[in-house]
Amino acid sequence: MAASIGTSGTGSADSQIILARHVETDKNLLDVHGNSDLDTITPRGHEQATRLAQRLTSGTLSTPTGIVATPTPQAITSAELLSELLGIPYEGELSLTPINLGEAAGRSNAELRTALPQAFASLDLFRNRVISASELRILEAETASIAEARLLKWWADEGRSRCPGRLIVGSNSTVLMISHLLNGILPSDPRYRYLGVPNGSFRSWRGNADRWTPTPAFAAHTWPDVQVTRLPSRSGSVAITHSRPSWAPRSRGIIIVPGYFGSSRHGPYGLYSRLARAWAWEGYETVCLDPLGSGDSSSVFRTFDTEVESVETVSAWLVEQVESLVIVGHSMGGATALQASHNASRSTDAVWCLAPLCRLDDLSRAFFSPAQLDELLATGRTHRHGLELRMDLVEEAGTAWDRHNRSAAALWLAGADPYTQGMSFPGVPPERLRTVPEADHNFSTNGSARHLVESTTRALLDSESPITGRL
Repeated sequence: MAASIGTSGTGSADSQIILARHVETDKNLLDVHGNSDLDTITPRGHEQATRLAQRLTSGTLSTPTGIVATPTPQAITSAELLSELLGIPYEGELSLTPINLGEAAGRSNAELRTALPQAFASLDLFRNRVISASELRILEAETASIAEARLLKWWADEGRSRCPGRLIVGSNSTVLMISHLLNGILPSDPRYRYLGVPNGSFRSWRGNADRWTPTPAFAAHTWPDVQVTRLPSRSGSVAITHSRPSWAPRSRGIIIVPGYFGSSRHGPYGLYSRLARAWAWEGYETVCLDPLGSGDSSSVFRTFDTEVESVETVSAWLVEQVESLVIVGHSMGGATALQASHNASRSTDAVWCLAPLCRLDDLSRAFFSPAQLDELLATGRTHRHGLELRMDLVEEAGTAWDRHNRSAAALWLAGADPYTQGMSFPGVPPERLRTVPEADHNFSTNGSARHLVESTTRALLDSESPITGRL
């Protein structure tokens, strides 16, 4: 739906505005709020700039006639780099300055939390979309009404004529101001809330001087909104947590399949929730699930078939919203993900496995205690962490793994995982294997969860827009 900004004028022919946040700099690494002179682009920032340039030249958008930046060192440095990569002239700075954060400006998040806890709490609520801009309470900071007045004046005096047809590179707050303005939402409006804008991401609008339509449309709720629901299946209801994508949604969805003993959709030590939020931040619809017979799903008798049915149910629902899927299975969930993907036979899907542990031979090495293994072999069942595990489920998971593991697009191994030490992956190309150093089976040690998030996120971005070295 087109938004009217409410400025006067006769308008003009349809045009395009592309709005991007600056790429990562050392300011972002320190998590500094507001004004800062830290503008050195990090190695990741250079990757972001290259990917952004490649996406802008993919043929889906009109080529900008020029590049402009809002007046912060980070935006200017990023705009100059993008000008060089794209071969599009850099036309200088706009006059729209970022929001003045008063006593919070120039302070890192860690410093703010210690020195100014009330300002930290207010910004934290705003960043998580609990409050609107008009509800921020930071001493000496610019009020929403003052920001609104100067934003409207800037648009009438400069933005309305200078932004159409161009790529605008902005800071976090100026991107927020301009994107909400183009959507017809002003700073005093209760709907003026934080948007999760990753460094180096962009959005586009089409329209004329007064009316603009975003492509794709903005969701009613933007990440970090998380929705919890249940999906009907043949054997009951599957509980899911759906992390909505960020400011720039992509056309790919992700499903996280838990291991048998990590059957909560939050994952061991919150691993799945951390992955889901990180991937949603980059624009991916991400769903965590409780397999049937576990968590908040219907408490039916649990089998390997119900594990697979749970994933198939979520896949059928999510694929209606995206063009392709990545199904990520942790531990024994790797076999479930592979079997569900095989059953669906969608050529656009991919399967990733995290610390896969699916075969009895592998489980026997260190996962089970001698007493548990003896019980499993003698009676066909054993218990671990209060959960019953049966031999039929282990055997079916192992068969699925043996049949389909060579089709996995990527496997992340935990470097310090005693359960998977000594596993071999015959037929899996070496380039598909990645190791997270010093990680245990649940990626909970030595910063391994952060390393896993970074590695998997980079793999997602590379799979869509690999850095080719040239445009």
